[in-house]
Amino acid sequence: MNRKEILEWYRQEFDKISKGISNKKNLSYFDFLRIRNFKLQNSSRDNKENVKEITKKAFNLAKKDEIEEAISKLLKLHGVAIPIASTILAMKYPDKYCIIDRIVLKNIGKEEWLKQYLSNPKIYKEYLLLMRKLAKNKNMDLRNFERNLFENGSI
Repeated sequence: MNRKEILEWYRQEFDKISKGISNKKNLSYFDFLRIRNFKLQNSSRDNKENVKEITKKAFNLAKKDEIEEAISKLLKLHGVAIPIASTILAMKYPDKYCIIDRIVLKNIGKEEWLKQYLSNPKIYKEYLLLMRKLAKNKNMDLRNFERNLFENGSI
């Protein structure tokens, strides 16, 4: 997309959101998320080439199970901390990566990681290896195991 196409997308997206909420007395949770994401997309400092380059390198590292390196690469994107980086990897490779989240950290008894989980790639690696092991022990795929801990809080 060139700059003109991007600006047109923003105009159209704004109009769609505005029209969708114009007659509502309050925002739904999903309306709120859509507005927030619209604003975040509009304020990103990363250009499309940078996003492509960084994610391509991160995906190559992740495919080789170079966990810390893949996460560290994604942290170079503006506004990305480990929870977002882990989400990117989990969406790309749901069988190998999972999303780090404070709820799940508490549910697996790793509250000591809460102080560093946003920015320390080593914590994510330890978390991921533990989650893989726990999922295997429960005979569950990684994504469903992680989702179950997030939604229900039990192993």
